[in-house]
Amino acid sequence: MKQASLLLLAAVILAGCPQRSGARDGGSRTIVVRSPQEPDGLNPYLTGMSAAVDAYQPIFSGLLAVDDKMAFVPDLALDVPTEENGGVATEGKGMVVTYHLRKGVKWHDGEPFTSKDVAFTQRVIADPKVLVVERQGHDLIDRVETPDPYTAKVHFKEVYAPYLQLFKAILPAHILEHEADLNHAAFNRSPIGTGPFKFDNWRSGDRLAYKANPYYFRGTPAFDRLEFKVVPDDNAAFVQLKNGVIDVYQTVNLSQYRAVEKLDGVKIYSTPALLWEHLSFNTEKPYFQDVKVRQAIALAIDKNVLADKVYDGVYKPAWCDQNPLSWAYSPDLVNDWPYSPERARKLLDEAGWKPGADGVRSKDGKRFSVSFSTTAGKKNRETAQLLIRHFLKQVGIEVKIANYAGVSLFGAYPNGIIKSGKFDMAMWAWESGPDPDNLNSWHSERIPPNGSNQTRYRNKDLDKVLEAATRTFRQPERQALYRKASHILAKDLPNIPLLYWTVLDAASTRLEGFRPNPSSAGNLWNVYEWRPKATTARPS
Repeated sequence: MKQASLLLLAAVILAGCPQRSGARDGGSRTIVVRSPQEPDGLNPYLTGMSAAVDAYQPIFSGLLAVDDKMAFVPDLALDVPTEENGGVATEGKGMVVTYHLRKGVKWHDGEPFTSKDVAFTQRVIADPKVLVVERQGHDLIDRVETPDPYTAKVHFKEVYAPYLQLFKAILPAHILEHEADLNHAAFNRSPIGTGPFKFDNWRSGDRLAYKANPYYFRGTPAFDRLEFKVVPDDNAAFVQLKNGVIDVYQTVNLSQYRAVEKLDGVKIYSTPALLWEHLSFNTEKPYFQDVKVRQAIALAIDKNVLADKVYDGVYKPAWCDQNPLSWAYSPDLVNDWPYSPERARKLLDEAGWKPGADGVRSKDGKRFSVSFSTTAGKKNRETAQLLIRHFLKQVGIEVKIANYAGVSLFGAYPNGIIKSGKFDMAMWAWESGPDPDNLNSWHSERIPPNGSNQTRYRNKDLDKVLEAATRTFRQPERQALYRKASHILAKDLPNIPLLYWTVLDAASTRLEGFRPNPSSAGNLWNVYEWRPKATTARPS
């Protein structure tokens, strides 16, 4: 009886201790990453959610990858094709890019990866029936030639400078080539790739689980399992990091920064990133078709207050659609629309919006009352939203809050709030790649479902500049063109750059190899290198 009581007491004590989620003496090697949102799918070409990028990254390999120095590096390809190494050559008005592929690579089901899969991936992206997030660059490809299983020659109809950004993930031809409807294929929630981890299961609203891929061409990962735990609330994420339930807390809430710094067994990383917070207008809405209205709103918002009061000075005021980390950035745009409610009111007056008795402006009998959407549950963003509402109230614009969960706000066309145009104005962040090409975000022909021009902005002069920037390899020429584009956008303001991000990530000190990536490649870019330290226990 005494022995049974002692066993019961031990069980109770163990139950009360935080459950360590990773490598333990005699235990399984599992790493748990917090996901603030549930992905809307795992097919790399059918989703643009950042949560989905993290979730599909360990499953798939691309021809190339982007490292934490924002450099393109080989992945399924053996080298990075350039003019200098003979991998890129002009071909009439176009060009051909030759990829030499790794031999011996296997899909998660054991089937061999070949150049046939590269050609198939291009056919999927080019298929108008498939609702891919973007086709930019792929729509300029005439064909993919496969002279042998380990060579893929991509023939372009015209020169396309950002070619290295294409083929971010390769899809399995042997699984999908006979799929009748790729938009609704089971593959999109339970995919097979060539990446370091194999999809295992998805418990909706809870977590996605993966197993180490024994066929991975760089070797089997050191962790047996990887999990993405869906934790929308930042306070809950902090508690779970503290208790060892999660090992990686990406994009730490700034209000938790000092508290996270003090946690035993946790390291915090501060990384200036290719992310910029912005306020976007749906330019198809009558309120925002007048450039004076958009300019007035820019003048009404005090970006310094947003940066200092909401983001503790960690985020910096943004003035340009290109990031300061990019060679395409225009430093002369700094403070281009400085805070001036007086100038804002004057512009609104000129636009015909006159203040009413309650202070709210109206025009032709219609009140200036708009909805304002952002990510529900993101505390800093919601605080910034309330400040912006206050700023706009001071100039006579009524703002009604209409927030949504990330999966609804950023969901795929036609259901997602942003992509379907079911918003007046909205605040979120855009993430750039190492190449400054942003044609997909601004070109008149890239309005969803044909791209990511979610402001629905149309400007033929801008279209020509962005097209020209993709047709030359010479960086000085491209830089001049992107700066010209930035000046057009800074004048017309289809959206207002608000803040440049500095991303704070926290990871357990038992995890080695975690190297945050400032680009859209995400922090899981090198998950194959993650490994547990020899001593892994954290204090209970």
